Amino acid sequence: MSRSSAHVAAALLVTGLVLAVPASEAQTPVRILGAVQWIAGARMQLMTDTGGSIAIDLTEADQSSYQALRGGEAVIVDGIISSDRRRVVAREIWRDSGRGYWTQSP
Repeated sequence: MSRSSAHVAAALLVTGLVLAVPASEAQTPVRILGAVQWIAGARMQLMTDTGGSIAIDLTEADQSSYQALRGGEAVIVDGIISSDRRRVVAREIWRDSGRGYWTQSP
């Protein structure tokens, strides 16, 4: 997959046109930068810089990468578009350390 198609898939998610993503794109890797709106159990809602809201499935991410996250925290989520194209299944979550770099652990 080309870098531009990943950006297109992420843009479709951000604009709320998730259902418009072709089935062939469902396993497309995406990277999303945003702020945590809320987190509960194995679900998180992310607000992007452009104002879009994206549902994140945390079942495949390492729990230590999200267990201490709080609303408003800046994160990068690496994952794939779910098969139903309604959310992103997180594989890795990186948080802003506040020191100019991103970390995976709390």
